[in-house]
Amino acid sequence: MKQIKKLSAQHRTRFSVRVLTLLMTMIIAGCGFHLRGDIELPALYERVFIVTKGSSNVGSSLAKALENVGSEIVSSPEASTSVITLLSSGTQRKALNVAGKAIREYELQLNISFVVQDNKGVQLAEQQTVSVIRNFQNDPNDVLGKDNEEKVIREEMMQPAIFQILRRLKALAQ
Repeated sequence: MKQIKKLSAQHRTRFSVRVLTLLMTMIIAGCGFHLRGDIELPALYERVFIVTKGSSNVGSSLAKALENVGSEIVSSPEASTSVITLLSSGTQRKALNVAGKAIREYELQLNISFVVQDNKGVQLAEQQTVSVIRNFQNDPNDVLGKDNEEKVIREEMMQPAIFQILRRLKALAQ
C-alpha cells in the first residue's frame, strides 16, 4: 500500500512538472517571444564590397558577420550588389567616478560610422553611426590587470556593434 501511495506521489509530481512546462511554453509562445537568431539580409547584400577608411579590424569583423548570414564578400565594387564604406571607428574613454585623485570607474564608447550604396553607386541613406557603451571599474593598485581588462572589453564591444550594423543594413534595404 505504501508503494502505491509513493508511486502515485511521484506520478503526480511528474504530471505537475509536465503540465507546468506545457503551460509556460504556451504562455511564452502566445506573447510573441522568440529567440534572436541570425539576421536574414535581403538580396541587396548578396555580394558585398567593403571599403575601410579606418580600422581594418572593423572591416574584417563585418566581413565575417556578413559571411555568417549568407553574404559573399567580393573584391571589387563592380562585382557587388552593394558597397559598404566604413568611414570611421574609434573608442573613447571618459572618467565616470572620481574619488580624490583616483578614477574609480571609466566609460568606454565604441562608435562606427558607415554608408551603404547599391551597385549603381546610389547612397541608400545618410551616414549611419552605431555606438556601444560599456563601463568598467578601475583599480589604481592593479594598473596592468586593468589595462588588460580594458583591452578585452574593447574587443568584446565589437560583436554588439557589428550586430547593430547588420540590423541597420536590413532596415536600410526595406
